[in-house]
Amino acid sequence: MSDYTTEADASVRARRRRRSLLTIGAVLLGLFFAFWYAWSYYQAENAAIAARPPAPTCAPFDPNAVTPEETTVNVYNSSDRSGLAASVSKSLQERGFVIGKVANDPSKRKAPAVAEVRHGPKGEAQAALVRSALPEGAKVVADKRKSATVDVALGAKFTTLAPVPPSPALPTCPAPSGS
Repeated sequence: MSDYTTEADASVRARRRRRSLLTIGAVLLGLFFAFWYAWSYYQAENAAIAARPPAPTCAPFDPNAVTPEETTVNVYNSSDRSGLAASVSKSLQERGFVIGKVANDPSKRKAPAVAEVRHGPKGEAQAALVRSALPEGAKVVADKRKSATVDVALGAKFTTLAPVPPSPALPTCPAPSGS
């Protein structure tokens, strides 16, 4: 063979070294980009977690919300069933309502079918709360009384109070302090 067809050992080694360096460089560059992608994915997940608002620990305080403890209820029997007002007033008291009068219905109104919740302008929220404790068919009637006291007149078709609604998942936050 001629001298021109064979390659010198130095040039073969130089080509192999270049090829090795290019291969190692490509592998290192691939590893760098893989690490960079994984790091940016991890940072994006941490940023998303940090941007999420924390879960609430209590329901917002509502200064206008009424509770059974703040609601006085007069329970009246408008039916011919003996002891109905007394048993219902006991059940309402167990639910936290303040019981006022328990008697036969003193009004001259027509007896309600199921029940009637009577309230004045100051007792709208209390009446809505009492209405939620009564069964379907109970009606809310506004009158001209000055107090927030609520009257419940029980009719002949009244059977029992509505089931106690489940308590809210979160407790109510305390009232903000004045200081």
